[in-house]
Amino acid sequence: MAGVGAMVALAAPQAQAAPVTGSLPVPATTAELPAGAVPGHWTIDRKTPVVKVSDAARVTLPQESQSATTDDPYTQVRNARYAGQVCGTGRVDMVTGPGPMTLTLSQSRAVASTWSASVSISPWKVSSTVGFSVTDTATNTESGSYPVPAGQFGYLEAYPLYDVYNYDIYNVAVGDRYVGGGSAQHPVGYCYNAWVN
Repeated sequence: MAGVGAMVALAAPQAQAAPVTGSLPVPATTAELPAGAVPGHWTIDRKTPVVKVSDAARVTLPQESQSATTDDPYTQVRNARYAGQVCGTGRVDMVTGPGPMTLTLSQSRAVASTWSASVSISPWKVSSTVGFSVTDTATNTESGSYPVPAGQFGYLEAYPLYDVYNYDIYNVAVGDRYVGGGSAQHPVGYCYNAWVN
């Protein structure tokens, strides 16, 4: 069973590197890119620090209530671990224009967290283990720019940047047995893709 935030799957065009205004671009090799993407053509703009899994016990998630009628009291989510960054495949913004000019993206956008599990589990159990709400959104501000030379037409796209956490699911009613696993993705910034033709 899976709970997934709305995402549109788009193929990412091949592109040239897009500098990020106001911060040093991080090489895209530090994040998993969409299928078909060339690492040297992408930049990463992280807006928030990694959520420490050890902080999960202190997270209050009022929008995800525990339910005695729908919850299996014997399933538990454990062993949450940070698995790295990934660029989402759902484009959230795009700007185009002829050179000479600098294309910029600077809007604030809310992007949904996503999660999945191989067995039925309540989202509040996942959230309390990974340290963020898997059913909520996070708002970050785009800050991408790309200079387009004279005589060329430029494109600049923004995709969400997610932190990925994996976790295990156990059932304590059957000898504390491992019964499955899952992953959760939390939006922490943007991946920029830019090119000219």
